[in-house]
Amino acid sequence: MAREIHRLPSLGEAWGARGPEGHHPAIAGALRELAERGRLTVPDMETAVLQLYSLLVFPHLVFGSYGTDVGEDLTERLIVAGVDMFLGFYATA
Repeated sequence: MAREIHRLPSLGEAWGARGPEGHHPAIAGALRELAERGRLTVPDMETAVLQLYSLLVFPHLVFGSYGTDVGEDLTERLIVAGVDMFLGFYATA
C-alpha cells in the first residue's frame, strides 16, 4: 500500500479514511472485548490499536523495507516485549 500511494493518491485517501479500527478490526475487537471484561482500561481505542500494531508489526516493516530479515529470535523478543509493554500500560491489575 505505502509503495503505491504516490501513484494512486485516491487509494491512499480511501485507506486513510477508514482509521485504525477499519484496518485492524480483529485487534480492535479483541481489545474491546478485553476492556468489556475488565481486563484492560482503554480510554482511546484508536490509539491503543495503533500502539499495539506499532509494537508488534512496525519493526518488521522497517527492517523489511530495507531488505533486512529480523530473524526468529529477535521476532520472539520483540513480540514478547511489545505485549508486555502494552499490558503494562493498559492492564487493569
